[in-house]
Amino acid sequence: MSDIGIHQFNDNNLARWSAMGFPTGGLPDTEDVFSRHTFGGGQIVVRRPLPAARIEELFAEPVRGRRNMIEDTFGVGGVRVPDDVTPLTYPVMVRPAGPVAVALRAGVEVVAVSSQAELETAERVIVDGFPRPEVQPWVKGGFIPPAVLGDPGWRTWLARRDGVPGAAAVSYDDGEVLGIYWLATLPEHRGAGLASAVMTSILASRPERASALVATVAGLPLYERLGYQRVAEGIWYARRS
Repeated sequence: MSDIGIHQFNDNNLARWSAMGFPTGGLPDTEDVFSRHTFGGGQIVVRRPLPAARIEELFAEPVRGRRNMIEDTFGVGGVRVPDDVTPLTYPVMVRPAGPVAVALRAGVEVVAVSSQAELETAERVIVDGFPRPEVQPWVKGGFIPPAVLGDPGWRTWLARRDGVPGAAAVSYDDGEVLGIYWLATLPEHRGAGLASAVMTSILASRPERASALVATVAGLPLYERLGYQRVAEGIWYARRS
C-alpha cells in the first residue's frame, strides 16, 4: 500500500510541476528524472526509486539559478551527500477518499481563487508565510505563474480572516489523486484556525479523491487529525551556488 501511495503522489507532483509551464532544465526528461528550470533554479524530480549512486550523480549537475533541488520522495537511503548539499527530510502522507466537514471559525472565509489579483495575493501569502526564501522578495508571478489559472486540475486557495489575507495553499487534481502543496499561514494569523479551514475546504471540494502531501513539522498534527498516514520519508537535497 505504501508503494502505491508514494507513486501516486510522485505522479501528481510531476503533473503539478508540468502545469506550471517552466522550461526544461539541464537534464533531459527520462524514465529516471524530470528536470525543470524553476523560480529558484534547477528542479530535479526523481521519477522512481533509484540506486544511491544514481542520485549521487545528480549532485554534479551545475547549479542553475540560486540553487538546485533534487526531490526524492521515495527516500532512498545510503546516499553520500557532498558538503555543499543540505538534505531535508519530510514525511510523505496519504489520506483515503472520504467526506470531511469544513472547519470555519467566525470571520474566516476560504475561496478557490479565480482572478489574477487573487492569485497574486495567495502567491504572496505562500512566499512570505511558508516562507520561500529563494523567491523573496516576492514578485508577481515569480512563484506561481499566471498560466495555472487555465489548468483544470490546479486550484489556488486563499483564506481571509476578517477580510485580511492570512493563509493559502495549492491543490492539484490529476484525476486520480488530489495533491496538496505549500500550505502556509502568515505569522500574525497563526493559531486562528486558518490552516484547518484551508485544508478542510480543499478536501471537501473533492471528497471522492484520495489525497497526498508532504508534511512539515508545523503541519503534522493537523494532517494526522485529518486522517493522513505516512507512507515514506522523502528527501529533498538542496545545493546552492
